[in-house]
Amino acid sequence: MEVKRQQKKEEVKLVPPGQNLIEKRRVTFKRDNGLPLSQEKDLDISSEVNRALFEAKVPHVVRIQGVTKNTRGCWSTITTPAATAEMLIRYREIVIKAARNVDAGIVDIETNELWERVKMHGINFDRYLGKKTGGGLEKLRQELPAENEGVVLPLAINWIGGPKDVQKKKAEGKKASTVVFAVKGSKMAERVLKGGLRAAGVKYDVEKFMNAGPDSFCGVCSRWGHVEAKCGSLKMPACMLCAGRHLMKDHKCNVVGCKANAGQNCTHNVDKCVNCKGNHIAKANCCVEKQEAINVAREERQTGKERAGER
Repeated sequence: MEVKRQQKKEEVKLVPPGQNLIEKRRVTFKRDNGLPLSQEKDLDISSEVNRALFEAKVPHVVRIQGVTKNTRGCWSTITTPAATAEMLIRYREIVIKAARNVDAGIVDIETNELWERVKMHGINFDRYLGKKTGGGLEKLRQELPAENEGVVLPLAINWIGGPKDVQKKKAEGKKASTVVFAVKGSKMAERVLKGGLRAAGVKYDVEKFMNAGPDSFCGVCSRWGHVEAKCGSLKMPACMLCAGRHLMKDHKCNVVGCKANAGQNCTHNVDKCVNCKGNHIAKANCCVEKQEAINVAREERQTGKERAGER
């Protein structure tokens, strides 16, 4: 089968280095689980698929590298660095036919669908806290897909802060709290973030869940790895601009006549980083501590998304 010239022109548009994340390159071969799967076939599948793509004159950048079995009993692979899973999916028939020469159980291929974590506020304790409510948060997990078309929740719903925090809030007389859960599909997550979700006829606002990670920046101590609520140095703040023992909002220029407002940097300030001790503000892109925090966070999130995609 020869690929049309128009398609070939589209495919040779490479993805710039560093912009093609693993999750955008991952492809899963769906199988009929009634047929046995042999781990010894992984290299054969790669060979068959890549040779078929070559023979069909598919641009050389659209190839796969490495095939492994994931935890769902399916074959999983990634495209070569300059291609995305969407580019490979355009040649679905070629890929499936070639793969079935090795494993007859393969029935389809699909891109890796990511999960996005969101939080929903105002979840009532009387209706959803504990088994005595008739199912607790599991009941909420069943209500959301039933009342919101297309919503899939792959994991359990949890209270933010954990059971002890929720029980404390209830003891203090509070009636509701916030829950966090994963929504399958980035596009679906965008939809619920804009329009909210309904459960038992009640509409709830939904926000993106931002968990503190290695690249979280604290506005109190100006260090990386946590947020203000978890800062252990509340009584010993450090300014992001000058590393002085005050909050950034209290930073002031002492030069008479300077028009900079409190909390603003100016040409008179001697920039100082509390982390690496360099002559720059704590959030400067040139800071080695910031770059390290970003790199560690990127690795952790990439690993987490790869594991989620294999569930």
